[in-house]
Amino acid sequence: MIPNQKLLAIIDAQVQLVGLGNDLSAVMDAASSKAVELTGADGAVVELLEDDAIVYRSASGIAEAQLGLRMPVANSLSGRVLTSRSAALCSDSETDDRVNRDACRKVGLRAMVIVPLIAGGEAVAVMKLVWKAPREFNEYEAEIAQLLANMTAMLMQRATQEGPNVLKQRLTLDEASGTANRSFFYEQLQAKVAAAQTGHGHLGVAVVRINGIAALPEALADISRRIERECRPGDLVARLGHDEFGVILNMASRRSIVTSQLHRISLSVTGESLPGISDAALRQACHTGSSLYPEDAHTAIELVQAARP
Repeated sequence: MIPNQKLLAIIDAQVQLVGLGNDLSAVMDAASSKAVELTGADGAVVELLEDDAIVYRSASGIAEAQLGLRMPVANSLSGRVLTSRSAALCSDSETDDRVNRDACRKVGLRAMVIVPLIAGGEAVAVMKLVWKAPREFNEYEAEIAQLLANMTAMLMQRATQEGPNVLKQRLTLDEASGTANRSFFYEQLQAKVAAAQTGHGHLGVAVVRINGIAALPEALADISRRIERECRPGDLVARLGHDEFGVILNMASRRSIVTSQLHRISLSVTGESLPGISDAALRQACHTGSSLYPEDAHTAIELVQAARP
């Protein structure tokens, strides 16, 4: 039985999730973050079923580097949970024949709890709590994850009732800025890094941070449009955090191209005033950085980290 103190925390978390409304990316992040806090897990993932694959739409802790990862649903414990619509526990991934052992090693996990998210009568996703070491589970760990997953699924179901493409849009779009969100950015970056590895190509990433811009929500869409003005075909702009945007520079064959495009983006962002912030304050608040694959980093999350100003 779940301790009363944790039940109260779950109720508070459910209220918070409802308050996030249509921002389903934030809902998933908040639900998994609270599940980690209440169970002591080393990380959490929300994996969304998309065709015959599962996509890491939310990831934290030891799983954060895998955000956006797309993997086959077949022969995975997550796939079993989606099919059975019931929770599964794995005490040690090295001895459990149900799991994709290579995938577990890639994330760095040894134990996990996986629960289904059921919306509209169908299992559409799973929430996975992960631990770095093998372990036996307390009786309430799966219950905590399931209660938070149920609230997340309820909010997802509202989106499915509004239209066939509404759920996917809300899971990949940042409503405040009108750009792609962090999850979709990393999904695309993971895919482009893999393609660059196969083809021995190059790939650039730019990060634009404007300190305090999150306090001016009406300016977020304006900033994203200014960044997009300097983008080329195949580039992707996304909001990565409260005051941070990321850009995948698809045609970055060398550093001089990245530097030149980043300079144009910076001038575009700071070239006009914004409501609530002076020209001088905007120039001072804007910070930019970039990175190039493979010279600066070899994974999606490392490229973003290397680009951060």
